[in-house]
Amino acid sequence: MRAKSKRLFNVWALVLATMVVISGCGNGGSSDNADSSGSGSSQSEPVTITYSQWGTAEELHRTQELLDQFMKANTDIKVKLEGKDWGSYWDGLTANAAGGTLPDVFKTSYAYVEKYAELGIFKELDGLLAENQFDLNNVDKSLLGLHQYQGKQVSLPIDANVIVWYYNKAIFENEATNPHKAPVPSLEPTWDEITDIATKLTLDKNGKSADEAGFDAGNIVQWGLSISPGSTMDWFLEPELWSNGAKLVNDDGSLALETPEAMEVLNYFIDLTKTKKINTTPAQIEGMGGQVNLAITTSKVAMNPGGSWNTTNYHEAGVDYGISYLPKFKTNQTVVQPAGLAISSNTEHEEAAYKLLAWLAGPEGQTELAKQGYSIPANKAAADAYIATVGEDNKIFLDAQQYGIVSPFTTKKTDLVWTYGEQSLKLPLAGDGDLNAALKDLASKMQ
Repeated sequence: MRAKSKRLFNVWALVLATMVVISGCGNGGSSDNADSSGSGSSQSEPVTITYSQWGTAEELHRTQELLDQFMKANTDIKVKLEGKDWGSYWDGLTANAAGGTLPDVFKTSYAYVEKYAELGIFKELDGLLAENQFDLNNVDKSLLGLHQYQGKQVSLPIDANVIVWYYNKAIFENEATNPHKAPVPSLEPTWDEITDIATKLTLDKNGKSADEAGFDAGNIVQWGLSISPGSTMDWFLEPELWSNGAKLVNDDGSLALETPEAMEVLNYFIDLTKTKKINTTPAQIEGMGGQVNLAITTSKVAMNPGGSWNTTNYHEAGVDYGISYLPKFKTNQTVVQPAGLAISSNTEHEEAAYKLLAWLAGPEGQTELAKQGYSIPANKAAADAYIATVGEDNKIFLDAQQYGIVSPFTTKKTDLVWTYGEQSLKLPLAGDGDLNAALKDLASKMQ
């Protein structure tokens, strides 16, 4: 009996011990299998990551549509979207960097890569991209280069806004506005070609063109073109400088506008406004709304440079427009303005964060982006989907990417373009002011 009782005791002891272990597991005894509240959530529940970007309510809505599709394909990941307007977004990102509370994945501008890389907020992507065999061959080097810091890929381009040359077809087709039958620009126009066309299309109140005797430059009613190099340095002046073998800034961040090649470009543009009178002055641009890239919507200007996003403005204004590459001096050049995606350097969910970044920047996410019809995908694997959505006429936006210049923004360049550069050059590049004095002043500020 004693042996039997002992065996029964041992059995009940084992059962009790097992129940204690099970009970411990169910009451937060293991940190791997429970959440911080001790409610018993398991490892099979989705990991939650944050994704942050700037944008309007409409843009954020489109982004949410993409994230919903990602989460449908990746049920083990939940993405929380955080959206802000442009100004507060960057202020918030700076504060997040200081407080160590960065989102897992976030949108970044090519113009701020250096500034925020110096804060240490980016996770270098080269190792992750190579390990996961992400195909970079479908993204132009010009786009990738703008999202690198010290030779390392710190973000991936997701869209590719590009600068092109627009013209108002109605002005060319109407005998009253085109009495000399100037042809529309060719696909790859030179500046000589554009100048000739603009001269024929610049008319005074008596219908005389700028190349006719008796032309009244004080009473112009239609201009051949509208450019403002001093206030559009980053997206118009810079590619035109590259087209002539010049630069806006040197590799060391100093001003590069005093070279013979650069001065040739600057003086050419001054001549269009001051001497030939075929380009709008800054005051005239202000009188027509203040945006040079929307000048053709006034029906008073035949041609202007603009971004791929301006097609929406032209549609809304009822303008039937044509598109060519930017006019060239020697070579075709343009600016591609790609927003990108980055992973936080202190993310605790690297695997999930990478999956989201790779999906949004890869063929799947980029194809879905293209189907929305609003943004130009940076990944060429989505090119067919984009053309199917927006039409063959907009293929030029994809083709123009091959001419994108690789000119990353430094802190000095950002200051030049968006702070004191326009103040110094806007009027001199329109022929109103001392260009040489302005350049010397700028050079000193770039020291």
